[in-house]
Amino acid sequence: MARFEFDGLDEIIEHFSDMDPRVEEADAKALKAGGEVIAKYQRELVNRSDKDQPHIQDNITVSKPYVDKDGGKYVTVGPNKKVAWRAKFLEYGTSKMPAYPFIEKGATEAEDEVMDVMEEIYFEAMER
Repeated sequence: MARFEFDGLDEIIEHFSDMDPRVEEADAKALKAGGEVIAKYQRELVNRSDKDQPHIQDNITVSKPYVDKDGGKYVTVGPNKKVAWRAKFLEYGTSKMPAYPFIEKGATEAEDEVMDVMEEIYFEAMER
């Protein structure tokens, strides 16, 4: 773990100003890595059909990092446009089919591993 010692506020501000590029780089890398973990869980939870069509399992993607209007950073994880219309039937069910939620369940099951992966990336960035 990193340890910082400062005499005054000016040094703290200077330290974090120097760290800023590393923090930005670590944010993008950590978000992408966390998203890949969630995508892995989602792929494991969705069944693969024997039909000759694009499979949901092969079309679960992680976006590039985005910044929302409040400054929060995020990535989107899930089926791409090619198969999203079919994935919603599995996730939420229909009047003739029960739900088989793999998107939300994948994110929930991946939570601990996501935190570990992201934490490791941030610690590596702080040690540089």
